[in-house]
Amino acid sequence: MSARRSAAARLLRIGRRDRRPAWLLLDNLITTFGAAFTLIALPFLVMRLSGRALDLGAVAAIEALPSLVLLFAFRGALDRFDPARLLWWCRAAYVAINLTLAAATWFDAMRLELIYALALIGGIVWAVAYPAGRACFGLYLRRGLLAPANAVFALASSVATMAMPMLAGGLILSSSGPHALAAAFAVDALCVAASLPLIAALRRRGPARGREAVDAEAGAATANAATIAAPAIARSYYLYLLASSLLAFGPVQILLPVLLVQRHDPRYLAIYAAQFLGVSLAAALAARRPPERMERILYGVAGCWLAAALAYALLGWGAAAWPLGATVLAFGLLAAASNHYGIRSLSWLQRSADPRRMGREMTWFSAATMGAMPLAALATGWLIETRGLAGASLTLAAALAACALAGTMHLHLRATVARAASPRDGAASPAAFAADD
Repeated sequence: MSARRSAAARLLRIGRRDRRPAWLLLDNLITTFGAAFTLIALPFLVMRLSGRALDLGAVAAIEALPSLVLLFAFRGALDRFDPARLLWWCRAAYVAINLTLAAATWFDAMRLELIYALALIGGIVWAVAYPAGRACFGLYLRRGLLAPANAVFALASSVATMAMPMLAGGLILSSSGPHALAAAFAVDALCVAASLPLIAALRRRGPARGREAVDAEAGAATANAATIAAPAIARSYYLYLLASSLLAFGPVQILLPVLLVQRHDPRYLAIYAAQFLGVSLAAALAARRPPERMERILYGVAGCWLAAALAYALLGWGAAAWPLGATVLAFGLLAAASNHYGIRSLSWLQRSADPRRMGREMTWFSAATMGAMPLAALATGWLIETRGLAGASLTLAAALAACALAGTMHLHLRATVARAASPRDGAASPAAFAADD
């Protein structure tokens, strides 16, 4: 506990001298505040128009397609541009998209086809905005601040994610007309517009460890040479993140709104309070500096899979006898597991990636996490349509348990091969572990 307090105190001391962490935190809070309204309003809008969970999953899948195109066709593009500049233009595009949603919903002109078109445009913007934002975070903060800052940001986001959906959900559940949904989209547009000056100020201040800094250190001491010549991140790392998105945490995107729509009970908004508690616990545990070796991070990911499997089993079995309590507990456990894995894995990646390849690595990270989650939502929507909410939850629990077993066996095998390849010290270095992947 003292180590976590010292990390937070250090973050506060540096924040007084360097405004970049404060700007990033405020930007994160403002945009999360607004996005929470759309997170609730859009599923309600789709379900009111069609009434099918599969259509909700289709909207999410359309949003994911541009991320996959960016990964396979333009994955090195972000390294040729200033990520903060790209992020500013993406945020401006979000303002236009949300205002269109608000106007069409207010005048009762929204159709499912228009939602699909806006989802595609938003997916193109998101495919650039998400990796650009993560690259900004990795370049505009000092390496020693990444883990505690990620934890603080996750906790601050969870406050907005808890309070705003409860506010938006209460507003929408109490209204049967389109005006409450339109107001939710308008709030999101205003919040994103308010973040634009913060991104502009960040650009003027410049990066803390950008590509220019790396070039200037090219002839410096040997201690800096390891950072400059950092090896590429093993692709097996992203496979673990992809499995997490598809099976563990992506399905929550559709399970939660479908459950709220089906139950239509304001008491179930307590799920957001349980998620906040789970994020708080995860942030406290994940604030410490991440390990240097990739396999230790991946063992933690496999452990989070087991926690998520337990949560889905609770949602499938316990909801029948103890519906409200089991549901709230399950989503709280899912939030704790997803944020612990998310903070640790992202902090490790931001510390380990070569700053000159930060855009490329964050594009892979975006495709494996946020880009894959809508695909998980589409598959989950199909599962709910065919097996029901409880059957879908139990299917996910069984798949996650199998993945945790397979991942543990894979990591043990890789570690054994790496030890055999370096018999002098008997330990596997990160480079040796990555070479076989």
